[in-house]
Amino acid sequence: MSSSGESPDQPLLDVTALYNPIDCQSLGVLRTTLSSLAPGDLLTVVANRFQSREIAAWANKFRHEIISSREQDGRVILTLKKAGVPPP
Repeated sequence: MSSSGESPDQPLLDVTALYNPIDCQSLGVLRTTLSSLAPGDLLTVVANRFQSREIAAWANKFRHEIISSREQDGRVILTLKKAGVPPP
């Protein structure tokens, strides 16, 4: 995917196999993956359209920034920037 602008060392998370409209397991995996990153780090997430809407709403709620969003081969590729440390 490096030809599309992502850095080759940037983490990639494909949650398309976790599609479940009832519990959206992809958010739990996303949260766990982001917890291992430092504030300001980027994460590329591959999702389906439903998941991408859920991820966008979740990211907004927790103040993670969506740097880019594009469709490729029926999937949505999001680049998230992890939020900084929340104020005390």
